[in-house]
Amino acid sequence: MSRDDALLTQLEIPLAFPVPVKGADGKEAERSKLTMRRPKTRHAKRLAVLVGKDVLDALINSEDKGEEQEQPETGGRELVVQILGRLLSAESLDGLTGLIADMCGEEPELIDELDILDLMAVGGAFLRFFPALQSAALTALPGTSRSSPAGSRTN
Repeated sequence: MSRDDALLTQLEIPLAFPVPVKGADGKEAERSKLTMRRPKTRHAKRLAVLVGKDVLDALINSEDKGEEQEQPETGGRELVVQILGRLLSAESLDGLTGLIADMCGEEPELIDELDILDLMAVGGAFLRFFPALQSAALTALPGTSRSSPAGSRTN
């Protein structure tokens, strides 16, 4: 994790496909961006419960090796498969939606209305706050580098 990412307090995520919402005046409006704030302890605890102990152990052990020792490509893929396997239930997906919504100061229903491309941008921003998950995800994707940015940063 770079020093800038360690000091990251929030990320602005522009939405390619704005989401219709009710304005403060009750009229139709659009949300064209989200602001994701730095996670708090409650967010890290919720994420830990969602991904499970064995996945957390794998993440911690991969971080202990340091960045000089690159994780083999298959190791990153296996970790991503483990994480996705834990999250592929209605309860876990709703938990992850709630976690992201809370970090963005939004209702979970708004996150559920995001276009899939915007959801991918939100996921990339989310990973910026969890460098071990970001590293595993980037290692698992062909043609990506470990330093690829996700989302625009605001300190």
